[in-house]
Amino acid sequence: MSTTLYRKYRPATFSEVIGQKHVVQTLKNSIKSGRIGQAYLFAGPRGTGKTSIARIFAKTINCAADLETKFPSGEPCLKCIPCKNILDGRALDIIEIDAASHTGVDNIRELKETVQLPPSALKYKVYIIDEVHMLSGGAFNALLKTLEEPPAHVIFILATTEVHKIPETILSRVQRFNFTRLTVEEITSRLEDLAKLEKVKVDREALEIIATSSEGGMRNAESLLGQIIALEDKKITTKEVEFLLGTISEKELSDFVGAIIEKNIPESFSKISKLRESGIDFKNFGKSLLNYLRQMLVLKINPELGKKLSYELTKERLKQINDQINNIELSEILDLINTLQENTEKFRNSPIPQLFLEVSLAKTVCRRPAPANTAATPASSKNETALAALLQVELSAKKKEIASKNDKPEETDAKFRNKNVNNPDEDFGLILSRWLDIIESLKIYNHSLSSVLKMSQPMLIDGKYLILRTKYSFYNDKISETQNRLTIEKAIDKITGVVLRLKAITEKDFSSQFPDFKEKKSLIQEAVDIFGGKIVKE
Repeated sequence: MSTTLYRKYRPATFSEVIGQKHVVQTLKNSIKSGRIGQAYLFAGPRGTGKTSIARIFAKTINCAADLETKFPSGEPCLKCIPCKNILDGRALDIIEIDAASHTGVDNIRELKETVQLPPSALKYKVYIIDEVHMLSGGAFNALLKTLEEPPAHVIFILATTEVHKIPETILSRVQRFNFTRLTVEEITSRLEDLAKLEKVKVDREALEIIATSSEGGMRNAESLLGQIIALEDKKITTKEVEFLLGTISEKELSDFVGAIIEKNIPESFSKISKLRESGIDFKNFGKSLLNYLRQMLVLKINPELGKKLSYELTKERLKQINDQINNIELSEILDLINTLQENTEKFRNSPIPQLFLEVSLAKTVCRRPAPANTAATPASSKNETALAALLQVELSAKKKEIASKNDKPEETDAKFRNKNVNNPDEDFGLILSRWLDIIESLKIYNHSLSSVLKMSQPMLIDGKYLILRTKYSFYNDKISETQNRLTIEKAIDKITGVVLRLKAITEKDFSSQFPDFKEKKSLIQEAVDIFGGKIVKE
């Protein structure tokens, strides 16, 4: 089983840590001066290096090289026995506790008993308590006495993501270090280094998308990169990353907002239609759009705050937003945010995923006042006419779609239920001819699943199984999830009347499992000729 990237390349020394310079420098100085505290609190967002730095600190204060030279370097040597044992996780004197699963008083009482025992091999016994805010009130009270009078050989490092939940009595007895989110630039540089180590080529723009999606957490970014590398593609492109994350490029998002700012509503609706055709996850898009508008709001109020948003903004996006905020009023940004937020909640369970966005744009236009004492401008009149036409077309399309969906199952059932189920070639031809309808029907229930299915191809019926060929193992895993597989099987049954189990196979495995498939291609073409439709290519 392969090791995840964030475990495989976890920093082993302070110099390898990305970001958190204020924390690293203070800890190194305390080690060099010999003024080591006995209780520390590392507070900050997930994935920002709290546990990693705690382990490095434990290695450094127990490093045998420093003990021999009497001149601490502030860095572990990684060569002595204590360093090696801690690196390999074999040091009995480094105790890591997950407070989320050890929340009770009894757990802390057990800890208090072991605290009194001297270290078995190291100079210091170090207790690293992660998610310490999860401890119960009684457990905190039991821990308090130990923190007040700890043995000289014991050091506590408490880590938390929710420092406000920790009692003041505990906070007053620890040295507190606040960890900050990492910038997009810091995360992107680190991901570039990891991609080189893994010998994988990735577009820098793709890495920036991953860095932005990670919200300032290095662990999140490394996990995402690991998932994408698992696709086993020689070259990972920006488009692939956008598809897998269900997002769009910064330029597309900026262009969409630009059309809104220019009050070009027909263009905005056109872009929504294109997004729908591309299989975008509108839930993720709505979140990205809201965040973009929030960034505009912050920079409109105070442009100097751009430096504070470096953990979520690339230099390109910062420039784009600074250009755009000159062409929109603060009240308009607030109106867009409020309307979008309101309709996101209102249409959360709508079967039409993009409806919240369309309604938000329509409301925003309707609320914009006309200039005082003047007739409506040609541009605004044109917009209103175009918007009315667009809404009418959209409404008619939705009505037809709902009507067709209500009619199709009964019509399909009557037409296909009595077909000869013992003829796999006939059934396969029927499935191929209705494959696009099957994909379309899934959008109502699971938009991302229909997008994955677009990238897969029905190949043949093998016994009771319909064999789907996928390009990547990621798609294979997604389709094979029990809930997703049952949803697709139900859709096939509903549209065609053919009851089969679904089996997804990657291209590599398909060629080995079905070596004689070339002989069957003529049967597929014959089935398509009989039933109509076309073969869906990847």
